[in-house]
Amino acid sequence: MNRRDALKSSAMILGYAITGSTVTALMQSCGAGDKLSWTPQLLSQEQASILSALVDRILPRTETPGALDVGTDEFIDKILVSAFPEKIQKGFAAGLDDFNTTAKSMQGKAFVKLGDDQKDEVIRDFEEKSGPLPGALWAYNFADGNAFPFYRMMKELTLLGYFHSEQIGKDVLAYDPIPGPFKGCIDYGDVGKVWTE
Repeated sequence: MNRRDALKSSAMILGYAITGSTVTALMQSCGAGDKLSWTPQLLSQEQASILSALVDRILPRTETPGALDVGTDEFIDKILVSAFPEKIQKGFAAGLDDFNTTAKSMQGKAFVKLGDDQKDEVIRDFEEKSGPLPGALWAYNFADGNAFPFYRMMKELTLLGYFHSEQIGKDVLAYDPIPGPFKGCIDYGDVGKVWTE
């Protein structure tokens, strides 16, 4: 073997070693759970990732778009900033942290790293333990002294953002931007689907 062949062989071996470890690192980083396509205004990156994983399990993609497809997670972050006082913003952010802590204690990992079945168990636990929202959501009438109703508020905002999104309003629900005459009694078969608000 001459010097040139020896250099080629050692370069290939080194190349394979680097490529293998590099590919492994890239593959692991792809599954890190930080797949946000938007920049949070109120929440931290970690909190926004938890919120995204949470709304995705509440309204996953099926034959219809899921919550992430219509940007429900981004909607929640924006509406918290634009429509709620600082007390509620802080309570919601702290609620996400508490939710993640509960997921870790129940399943041994952060919520975003759990499998779908494990995520569903954590959500089911919160669903069973959470009472209704105290007072009115839009009047910010949350009673002082009680635990912040994070789960119920998050779920209500998820449904609000989902069903008021343009894509769901036009493509999934029946939509008529210029309504005709009022017809109070129409057979459901004639309508075909539920109407958007």
